[in-house]
Amino acid sequence: MAIYAVGDIQGCYKPLKTLLKQVNFNPKKDMLWCAGDMVNRGPDSLKVLRYLKSLGDACACVLGNHDIQLLAYYAGGKSFAGDTLDDVIQAKDAAELMEWLRHRPLIHHDKSLGWMMLHAGLSPLWSLKKAKKRARKVEAVLQSDDWKLFCKSLQHKGFPTQEPKDKHVRLLFNTAVLTRTRFCSDKGEFDWQQKTAHAKDKHVRPWFEHLDAKWKGDGKKKTHVVFGHWAAKGLVADHEYVLGLDTGCVWGGTLTLAKLNKDTFDIVASCSCKV
Repeated sequence: MAIYAVGDIQGCYKPLKTLLKQVNFNPKKDMLWCAGDMVNRGPDSLKVLRYLKSLGDACACVLGNHDIQLLAYYAGGKSFAGDTLDDVIQAKDAAELMEWLRHRPLIHHDKSLGWMMLHAGLSPLWSLKKAKKRARKVEAVLQSDDWKLFCKSLQHKGFPTQEPKDKHVRLLFNTAVLTRTRFCSDKGEFDWQQKTAHAKDKHVRPWFEHLDAKWKGDGKKKTHVVFGHWAAKGLVADHEYVLGLDTGCVWGGTLTLAKLNKDTFDIVASCSCKV
C-alpha cells in the first residue's frame, strides 16, 4: 500500500486526476491524504468534493480555511470576492456533501508512519497532545447542531493574536491556528496578516522554524508534519520536521504529490494547473 499526500487542490479537479494517474493510484490498495483547501478559487470544487468523498476510507482529508468558508456560506454566511462555490451550494447533493465535509478532522495522525497532517500550522507552545486536543474541541462543534453559527463566526478577521482565556474565543483562535497560520513568535503570538514567503516583522518567523517548539518533542522520536496553505512559500521539502505541499496550483503554479514513507517522503509527481 502506498500513501500519497497532496497540497491545496482548491477545485483543480483535472490536475488532481492527472497526478493520481501518473502514480497509478488505486483506492483499493493505496491511500490519499489531502492537506485541506479542497475547494474554492478553482473551477471544479463540486467535482473535487464528490470524488474525494467517493474514495471513502482510501482518502483522509483535513479541513482548511476555504473548506470552512464553504460551510459558512452554505450556512447562510457571506461570499467573498473570488469565491467559486455557488455550484456546490446549488448542487442536488449539497446537503450530503456538507455533512461529509463538516465531519472531516483538523488533524490526521498516523503514529506508525510517523506523519501528521494539518492544513496550516501549530503553535510553538503546543505539544502534539495539546494540538490534537485543541483540534478535537473544534471538531466537536463542527459536528454539533451549532456548526452553522460557529462557521459564520469564523468569517470575521479579528482573530486573537495569542491564546485567550475565554473558551468560546479560544475555539476561534484554535481554528485559526490550525487553518490559517503562517508566521508567529516563539511566545505564541500570531501574525494573521502577512501572506508573503518571508516575514517583514523580525519578531515573527514561519511557525515550523521555532527551535524550541513543544510539538517537536524531545528530539528522540520525531513526528513529521505535512501541511498546505502557504502558496507564497511553495514547496517546503528541506526541513527535518515538516513537508509543505501548497505549490499554488490555483494561482498558476502546480499541484504536487508526495509519497509518504515511514519518517521520510519522496516527491513523486507535479502537474500544472493548465491541464
